[in-house]
Amino acid sequence: MTEVATYAISHDDPEVHGALRVAMDAFHTRLGDPLVAITPALARHPDFVLGHLFRAVAFMLTSERRFQPAARASLAAAEALSDRANARERALTRALGAMVADDWETAGRRLDQVLVEYPTDAFALQTGQLIDFFRGDAANLRNRVARVLPAWHAGLPGYSFVLGMYAFGLEECNQYAEAERAGRRALELDARDAWAVHAVAHVLEMQGRVNEGIDWLAARASDWCPDAGPAVGFACHNWWHLALFHLDRGDTGACLDILDQRILPGTGDYAIGMLDAAAMLWRLHLLDVPIGARFEPLADIWESRLAAEAGYYAFNDFHAALAFAATGRRDALAATLAAQQAAAAAAGSGLQAITARAGIPLIDALVDYAGGRYAAAACKLADVRDTATQFGGSHAQRDLITLTLIDAARRGGERRLARHFLNERLSAKPESGLGWRLLAKLG
Repeated sequence: MTEVATYAISHDDPEVHGALRVAMDAFHTRLGDPLVAITPALARHPDFVLGHLFRAVAFMLTSERRFQPAARASLAAAEALSDRANARERALTRALGAMVADDWETAGRRLDQVLVEYPTDAFALQTGQLIDFFRGDAANLRNRVARVLPAWHAGLPGYSFVLGMYAFGLEECNQYAEAERAGRRALELDARDAWAVHAVAHVLEMQGRVNEGIDWLAARASDWCPDAGPAVGFACHNWWHLALFHLDRGDTGACLDILDQRILPGTGDYAIGMLDAAAMLWRLHLLDVPIGARFEPLADIWESRLAAEAGYYAFNDFHAALAFAATGRRDALAATLAAQQAAAAAAGSGLQAITARAGIPLIDALVDYAGGRYAAAACKLADVRDTATQFGGSHAQRDLITLTLIDAARRGGERRLARHFLNERLSAKPESGLGWRLLAKLG
């Protein structure tokens, strides 16, 4: 167990401190569920302020509306303990109150204010970076960590995880050499850091170093996915990266094996896994790889939740729409767009604002694509592609927009437009086989 740097908490029971250490270790390594330790400790110690806050964050980071009531209840429990909370806990409560209210932008700013006073607060730092990720704020994925990095050093427990966070921020800011160094150094200190493994995998993906990427993830699989069988939690996403490398190399059989053995069986009905499954299946769909009925179960789940979830988080809606488009569910696709439009009408500075800026144009383009209006879809995707960072995800995940644009342009007879964006891809990743195969397909 790796200890994590933390400040004093308003509870002196050893069980509470032990539960927090276990939960923080799971939070940082992305191995296991932090709530496994927090929930029983809260049952026995309902005055565990940071436990309530941890629980609220865990529910909000699912990015699903259905977990928001539980997050609100946890926040309310922390707020009710304000008199016994210490100054740091009160500041965290205020910041996370904005997050639970779906104002992630304000939450991110308030967490940065916490870090001004408590720069080695690993909980505030990682929560803040995840907010930056959900909001597509690449600059702060890097800079939030950079602002506190001088306060950290190798003698502080948790330093390796901070380096892993920094590595990912650097990668998303296209500082690939620095990102790779930071990620590899993080793993020298703690090999279990699945986020640092992931950050280096992103570097290798962005540079088209496909064979290195396969070797990198495969050699470390026992660290980031110690359990055999279907992947759960963040391990699912690292398997997705491995499948992505195989797809780039043209090995669709290996890609489908990973999907069938690791990703799809462990996805369940949680958005975090369903996103990876849908994103990979859509790539295969664009490449005319037979995928059978693999999209149907995902589309079934998302369609069953249209009323509850559509219009909440644009990144989820986009992947649901891919499943609807692939399975010919035009009504569900139209309902997703309508839900986004309704959410945008009430847009403030929260998640709904992201829907208005990025979600609606993307879903509108998918409606055209599914309807066979490929040229129109390609033009709409070209218009929104460079601003779609706002709906979250990474460069590697949002590459799906460009791939769909290229395919729509090809199908719609807009070959110069398709070649225009392929030129960019081939320039950035000349060693990547996928770009050259797409160019050959274009003719």
